[in-house]
Amino acid sequence: MFRSAVVLAFALLVACDARAPSNGETEVPEGAEPVEPPFAVRGDLSGLLLTWFDAEGPHRAGSLAEVPDARRQYVVVDSLELPPEQRDPEHVYVADLRAMTEGRYPVHRYPRAAFDLLVDRLTGVATEPSGAGEPSPTLAAAPVVVYGASWCGACRSAKQWLTQRGIAVVDRDIERDPGARAEMQAKARAQGVPTSGIPVIDVRGRMTTGFDPGTLERLLAETTPRTL
Repeated sequence: MFRSAVVLAFALLVACDARAPSNGETEVPEGAEPVEPPFAVRGDLSGLLLTWFDAEGPHRAGSLAEVPDARRQYVVVDSLELPPEQRDPEHVYVADLRAMTEGRYPVHRYPRAAFDLLVDRLTGVATEPSGAGEPSPTLAAAPVVVYGASWCGACRSAKQWLTQRGIAVVDRDIERDPGARAEMQAKARAQGVPTSGIPVIDVRGRMTTGFDPGTLERLLAETTPRTL
């Protein structure tokens, strides 16, 4: 019933788009709310993880300049500096990067179900209704960070395994980027995860070492919201 209600609400929103005035405002599905996220969304957005969408699917960006003008209305924003205890896998921060208001870009927090429908709309994908207990279909929108190195075969295997399953991957080379190494060590230390080998993988706030498909499957299942 809940998903049916969300689908109906979003269908009404899409139907209203053709009648909406072209005043630059962002159309927001029912359940989304304006918020100030626990990280700054302003300026050129350097240092944030951005995800924008088109017919080809999700695309990663590291600054405002990398997001096409036509795709700035709905952009997922995230900070890799955000500690796990502040992460909410049931919601997504979506920013309108077309113009700042009072020095910041407006941000809405979307329930995962409403966000999945938004992504379907932006990418032109029709999602079949999921049964109770099935994972949300838009796994690609939630990134997994792989800390590794260019020579590491296990790192390449992990990234390939994730990509083949439609998971967006953020590749962080700890040899070429000292900041990536420090970031990896800080997050791993906070969870008591050893960093004596690579890859070290951040699955939506859950850290693990090495490429173990079984462990990745479990962490993905545990961090993927489930439909009601």
